[in-house]
Amino acid sequence: MYSVIYKRLISVFLLISAGALAFLYFFFLSYSNSLKEEKRAQSKYISEVGIGIIESFYTLASRGEVSVEDAQTLAMNALESATFGENGYYWINSGDGVLLMQPYTPERVGINQIDWVDSNGAQVFRDFIGKAKNGGGWVSYSWPKPHSELEYPKISYISYFKPWDWALGTGIYLDDMLENIHRIILKASGALLLSFISFVVLVLLLVNYFVRQLEDVAIRDPLTNLYTKRFLGEILPTIINRRQRDKDNLLAIIFLDIDHFKSINDRFGHKCGDEVLAKVAKVMVDNVRSNDYCVRFGGEEFVIVGFFENEEAAFNCAERVRRKTSRLKFKHNHIAFEITISAGVAINDESESFQEALSRADEKLYRAKHSGRNTVVV
Repeated sequence: MYSVIYKRLISVFLLISAGALAFLYFFFLSYSNSLKEEKRAQSKYISEVGIGIIESFYTLASRGEVSVEDAQTLAMNALESATFGENGYYWINSGDGVLLMQPYTPERVGINQIDWVDSNGAQVFRDFIGKAKNGGGWVSYSWPKPHSELEYPKISYISYFKPWDWALGTGIYLDDMLENIHRIILKASGALLLSFISFVVLVLLLVNYFVRQLEDVAIRDPLTNLYTKRFLGEILPTIINRRQRDKDNLLAIIFLDIDHFKSINDRFGHKCGDEVLAKVAKVMVDNVRSNDYCVRFGGEEFVIVGFFENEEAAFNCAERVRRKTSRLKFKHNHIAFEITISAGVAINDESESFQEALSRADEKLYRAKHSGRNTVVV
């Protein structure tokens, strides 16, 4: 009897083992293929991120904030330090084959590599440049690993930045990829997930670092450091969603304008006018809550968007800014002067759009102007 049970248990064990082995085999085949494609997609994405970084410094140079030479140096420094994954790094060569940046073979930097061939006889840099100038894509070749003189098969995704005639790439060593796949399969899906998450987090941290820098350029007014009108349009869906969720507070729009600002520019010059704008912006930021939005709407016009307990609280916020602004002191060529602001306050509920409420706040600002200025109208 026991022998029959043992035999059946062994049979079940063998059957389960065979099923598990078959599952692992097909899992290995399907998952390794999908992981290969995923690795290729990630490499392409990282290459596109690199191009985005280069474009950010190119924009700074285009605006005249830095020279082209400094912008190129800053871009290469940022990419040179941006290593990722296992033996992953960026490299750059010029359109005529000069290696401009390669963190692990600095002895080749500055040398024209157009005629260099790998151990398989492939003209690697000619392939790089041709692929880059034809819209980008994958190139297979052999290249030494970091801190090694031996060449290993590699695939790289090549992108092209035409304004600087740069070919940028990053890629995957094939043996590293296969070894990684085997290790992940042996450690099961949990280890695979952890490795993938670690890789994604690393990429996201890299992207987040540069985008935050670009975001400040895109969403902040350089003179006042307030949010821009464009940013207000982008953040508007978030504000509307909060209005729909937060039933305990009112969404208020405060439209402010510096009284007689044109005369300040005409009398004291635009540099003095800029000082006025900057100080008014600081008063706004210092007298609202951290989660309110202070926006330079255009010229000497400003907007505060926030959630308040009631209409009186919104009025008190506008009045506080108006009062503190009237206490500012300015001096130009030994001539002292003061300024005032006018404001209109509108409550935005679900019965009207945000733009309609913004227009009402603007109309109330207009009424404040025509009722003598230096006042707040609700």
